[in-house]
Amino acid sequence: MNKEFKDNLIINRMARRGLKSRDIKFCLAAWAKIHNGLQPVNWQEIEPLDDRAVKTLPATSTKQSDKLQSLGRKNLHQCAVIKLNGGRSTTMGGKQPKCMVTVKNDMNFLDISMHQLMRANDDYGVEVPLVLMNSFFTDHVTEKIIRKTPLMILNFIQNEFPRIMEKSLQPLDTGTDADWCPAGHGDFYLSLESSGMLDSLLDLGLRYAFISNIDNLSATLSPRILGMMIDGGHDFMMEVTRKTMEDSKGGAPVIHNGKLSLLEIAQVAEDDRPLFMDTSRFPFFNTNNLWIDLLAVKKILAKDLLQLPVIVNRKNIEGRDIIQIETAMGAAMESFNNSMLLEVDRKRFDPVKTMEDLLTLRSDLYIMNKDFRISKKHNISSKVSAEAL
Repeated sequence: MNKEFKDNLIINRMARRGLKSRDIKFCLAAWAKIHNGLQPVNWQEIEPLDDRAVKTLPATSTKQSDKLQSLGRKNLHQCAVIKLNGGRSTTMGGKQPKCMVTVKNDMNFLDISMHQLMRANDDYGVEVPLVLMNSFFTDHVTEKIIRKTPLMILNFIQNEFPRIMEKSLQPLDTGTDADWCPAGHGDFYLSLESSGMLDSLLDLGLRYAFISNIDNLSATLSPRILGMMIDGGHDFMMEVTRKTMEDSKGGAPVIHNGKLSLLEIAQVAEDDRPLFMDTSRFPFFNTNNLWIDLLAVKKILAKDLLQLPVIVNRKNIEGRDIIQIETAMGAAMESFNNSMLLEVDRKRFDPVKTMEDLLTLRSDLYIMNKDFRISKKHNISSKVSAEAL
């Protein structure tokens, strides 16, 4: 089967599935790179970060901290909270959408995320909306809660790409939804635009968005971080934290060809992976907590300037070795004019990925306070203030 025929096959399938021309073009370009032999990153082009590339928040109760807190609070009405909500609970032994898994006090991920934001809105006197990026697997669940809560909830569906059989490089064809997969969280930008959600948010007068994974309940709205973004004129900000050995495979911010970039382990050749996983050489990793300027996203997409390295995710589906085409959301930092890395405390990164993580969170090692913030017991004082963030 020649490449032109495979191109047409992918185009026709994606068009019948309802995908837009720009999304089809992106998938085809990624597929062409794989067809031509996708190469690992050239390690000679990678440099560790200079210490000055990573900023930190000023200490609380200082004039600079108070200034950022005040600036952030004044602009919260221009901010949206976006949760990546496309995952399944398969790594926890379940079949339901991850957002519906009960995690604490008989509440699931989505319940807690909603209550965290409702409490913040009450505390700050604003109406920050919750925006959910769903997959075709989770969208039917969240539709049931839209307009049934005092919280403004908006949702859109991320794109789906055909799964590709590794040997033949042609689309998997079982005639079921198994032929399709979510396009990875790097698809966020294209899906935000093609769904119409980007324009809807801008029409609502929103300028900024805080994005995080639905399973990271420690990623809560922070006026102080928003203030730092606005004060510095940044259009993209990534929260990073210090690597431990458990995080050694996580996406690391690096300098690539002189530019701030994100490197995922899937992009690294096998021989270079020990260097990539060296926590003394690359001490930070991406929490996937991102702050973006929505107007900047609009301009980048209008000028077709979005650059996202292709990541190959290999899986076995129904006994077949297949390839999923994915990209990383944080890798878009190269496409923005004034990106920034912000080192945050580990308290803002506590995702639930495995059954062990889930059971630990359900245990008495973690407590949930009146603001629906979840913390380890030894990190909790008698009174936790939202102002601290």
